[in-house]
Amino acid sequence: MKHRVTGRRPLALTAATALALSGLLVAGPAYAEDGAEPTPTPSPTATSENEAPATDAPVDDAPPADLVKVADTAAEHGVEFVASGMNAEGQKITVVSEEGATDDAAIKAFAAEADIPAATVVTLGSTPKAFAEGDVVGGQGYLSVSQDDLLYNCSVGFAAWSPEREPALLSAGHCALDDNNLKMAGTLWSVPSEQPAAGGDDELPATPEVLGTFGFAQFGSTNNAPGADGDTNATDISVIDVAAGTNPLPLVTDWTTATEAYDSLAESGVAVKAVGAAVPGPVSKSGRTTGFTTGAIDGNDIVDGWLKIEDRWVQGFSSNTVAGPGDSGGAVIQGNTAVGLISGGVEAGPGQEQWTWSASLTTALPKTNGYEVALDLDAPVVDGLASGAEVNPGATITGTAPGSDTVTVTGLGAEQTVDVVDGKFSFIGPVELGAAEITITGVNGLSTSPTTTLNLTVVPAPLLAPVITSPADGSTVNEPVTAASGTGLPTAEIAVSDADGETLGTAVVAADGNWTVDGLKLGYKAEHQIVVTQTRIIEGEPETSPQATSTFAVIPASPVVTSVANGAEFPHDGGPSVLSGTGISGAKVTVTLTGAEPAPAATTAALAASFAAASGTFTTTVESGSWAVDFGAALQPGTYTVSVTQALAGVASAPTDVAFSVLAAPAPAPAPGGGGAAPAPGGDGDLAVTGGDVIVPLTAAAIALALLSGGFLLLARRRQTIES
Repeated sequence: MKHRVTGRRPLALTAATALALSGLLVAGPAYAEDGAEPTPTPSPTATSENEAPATDAPVDDAPPADLVKVADTAAEHGVEFVASGMNAEGQKITVVSEEGATDDAAIKAFAAEADIPAATVVTLGSTPKAFAEGDVVGGQGYLSVSQDDLLYNCSVGFAAWSPEREPALLSAGHCALDDNNLKMAGTLWSVPSEQPAAGGDDELPATPEVLGTFGFAQFGSTNNAPGADGDTNATDISVIDVAAGTNPLPLVTDWTTATEAYDSLAESGVAVKAVGAAVPGPVSKSGRTTGFTTGAIDGNDIVDGWLKIEDRWVQGFSSNTVAGPGDSGGAVIQGNTAVGLISGGVEAGPGQEQWTWSASLTTALPKTNGYEVALDLDAPVVDGLASGAEVNPGATITGTAPGSDTVTVTGLGAEQTVDVVDGKFSFIGPVELGAAEITITGVNGLSTSPTTTLNLTVVPAPLLAPVITSPADGSTVNEPVTAASGTGLPTAEIAVSDADGETLGTAVVAADGNWTVDGLKLGYKAEHQIVVTQTRIIEGEPETSPQATSTFAVIPASPVVTSVANGAEFPHDGGPSVLSGTGISGAKVTVTLTGAEPAPAATTAALAASFAAASGTFTTTVESGSWAVDFGAALQPGTYTVSVTQALAGVASAPTDVAFSVLAAPAPAPAPGGGGAAPAPGGDGDLAVTGGDVIVPLTAAAIALALLSGGFLLLARRRQTIES
């Protein structure tokens, strides 16, 4: 697959022939003639006139004359002079390289003529080289080579790690593909000062070097198929496995330090500290054509969507950040977070704003089979503890490591991995007295931070009484105590004794400050007391702490009543005659039954006698975990409570109380009637006298008349009611 744009100019191939590459340097997917007209359909990025001005080269002071003389003297004897200066003791040291003469005669002759002691000459294995040589940063340009020896300009996105933690780079997938195949000859360096972003003339570099080879590329969907709108496999990303001597840095250049005299982009830029999804707001990019530019993702932009670039779909986001051909693959960042790779777009033109499309890193990275963005993690910072400080054994060391998921700690025995939560970490410090060196390194995936080193001196802490956490002072325990535990001074020896001074067991306090003494045999007893001390060795002599005590009770657990539930009601003829439950085998169970008799009106002599017989105390023994007592007869109607305890070794448990009732018998039904009401007391069927002697007895006639009158009045009222 070749990407070509009309109007591109050919450039002469110069030093490329030195790498056995021949052919015409033709603009690839990120290269076009300056001033090319923008096309209406989004395509791999077009050029921009924006160029970052070149800066003056730094001016170094000339070396002192005496050093020049020493260097010249060394050269006369075939010795390669490297450096000269004072060591910590104030002695002058001269450094030479093994790449020159290092035999005794040459060194002695050189030292004698330079008037320096031969014993102060130090030899290095090779001549030092600038560490900046080979540094590659985000936004830097490179040339990719097609199968037919055509060169294409693109930009580096981000430094990366391979799954094997080998250094690598990320760029755009379309920069690496030629007819759906990875470009065969790999990639070439371009020279920063010769890029348009640094004010260069955009010609082929005079001394190109091999940068690396493409290890993976995808432009479009899986297997580089065109994909479709909404296809989450559609992306635009490639990885470059770099050549030896190449040093990818987790930095996006701002293009302010590239000059002919000092051709480096690694001295100024934005550190990459995280990877994330694009969000609305400012967004910047760095590329070899238009340099470092900043725009925005605003309300008219797509934050997560798909764009068809030529015949391929790419998942990503849009912005108005200025970009041009040759910027493809360049880094897109928000703050210190890597969010994308330049993929394509439409250049700004008359009446038209720049429209740039970037492949989303969060969706592209998972397609690369395990490559990760290299991160510039901050070195861990320890809270309130400087190197050289004195600490007590087992002191907790805390600190911060922003951006790291874990920290690796050495110097405390086996290497430790400690989680970082909300940017903070914590671990137990050294426990042995004396000097201790601890290193702490932040880790996020395959990226690591600079290491923080602490040189500490562990000094004895005041020896306090240990702390007893179990069994706690004043507590009640329901099972025999077989162990005591608590906290103390790491490495101190703990001794547990009883109140009479007999030692019950010993242990050593662990590095985390915890201790446990097993093998205790403290059975059921109303009161136990243990006494605990800790002892350490200072300069060969034991030192014992004050005592800590814990007084506690060991009593059986309360038994369980299973046959009667609290609040239960029984029918008058179904009162319980047995109470049963569960307990500790071998325990003596005591049941106290208390009954409340029915109201006196309902009490009979027989019922009262049954209460007297049922109330009282009953005992039994738990066998195979169960117990039962027999009341001797079913309980009669009334309310009852039972209080149940169990005892072992003469120590009784707390009671289990249950209340229940036996309901009274229902009232008898009325006897069948004889056709009339029973005579009222006081007469033979006559009406009872209800008043005094002022009431005159009525005669039979008067009664009859009264009855007739009443009936008449009733009839009259009834009719009146109906008529109304």
